[in-house]
Amino acid sequence: MSPLRCNSESDGAPVDPSRREVLRLAAAAGLLGPIAVRGSEDQAASKPTPLSQKYLRTGLLALSDAHQRGWLQGHNGAAVLSTYYFCLENGLDERAARALEKQIDAFIASRPEEYTSTEPGRGSADPARIVEQLDHQVAGLHSGGHDVIFGALALRALRDLPDCATPQVVDGICRLLELIATRGTEPETTYNHDHPLPAYGSADDVARITLQGTLRPWGDALRIGASGVIHWITHADAVITLGALGHEELSRRSHAALRLHTNQEVTAPERREPDRAPVDWLGPAYWESDAPHRLFSNTWLAGHAFKLPYSLFRLLRRVDDRELREACLVRASRLQVPFE
Repeated sequence: MSPLRCNSESDGAPVDPSRREVLRLAAAAGLLGPIAVRGSEDQAASKPTPLSQKYLRTGLLALSDAHQRGWLQGHNGAAVLSTYYFCLENGLDERAARALEKQIDAFIASRPEEYTSTEPGRGSADPARIVEQLDHQVAGLHSGGHDVIFGALALRALRDLPDCATPQVVDGICRLLELIATRGTEPETTYNHDHPLPAYGSADDVARITLQGTLRPWGDALRIGASGVIHWITHADAVITLGALGHEELSRRSHAALRLHTNQEVTAPERREPDRAPVDWLGPAYWESDAPHRLFSNTWLAGHAFKLPYSLFRLLRRVDDRELREACLVRASRLQVPFE
């Protein structure tokens, strides 16, 4: 990645324009210091956000209702929840937040059948049932970790909206996780057996090792599939989120499946990587444009136009290595190129 080898502004030498964009976005995200400022679920929950909590409710109800149509439909609720938390954690200014809000409103309006549930129902249920359901299945890799991805987002939202912890919602989330489990586990590969990744010692290890894996040669990223590499990012974030919400043992038990998911041999021939400056997910211009909408045949990359930046910035803030952060900002942006 040649832009990352250019002289820095502090050297007094000219800075490559692509490099300048990396530095600007990294600075806006608070990623240029000697150590990243780590987001905390508890700290974020206490901050004001330009987005209404109605998006938490909408996303959670859609997620709990998705099992009736198929496990893939879980992406719709997850996209809305990710949007709310992305705006909350990254301090978007009013203009950027309003632009992002218009994007998620348009996403919701484009698939009204996925957001028909408007009430959580009566009664109360313990979200710990979701934890128990995950405990039955996190040791195996199911559908690219989507049980962990959806489960972690649901648990986070239920913590912030306890009035939605009803039998209707909790049962629906558990059924969605069960639906994913019935698809079976992905078997261990010979490569993973013979070349295992080091055990994660901490949540920071989960972030660092996963991000390093996304920087494999571009040709091999395409062999895996850019959407597959995007899901490494969202899966790793979900594993970390479980621990941050207090479910440390559940998070630890999910490590093996994440390592299996990301630990793939580089086999494809090298291909030229697109020359693309990083997407400015924190500024208004990107969200005011039609670029997010156009991804993957005008589907907002099946909701991942919102889910990718949410998880990406959460991982980046756990990494001390400035060069790694910068490289991953560029690589994550380029993962969208095949879908434009």
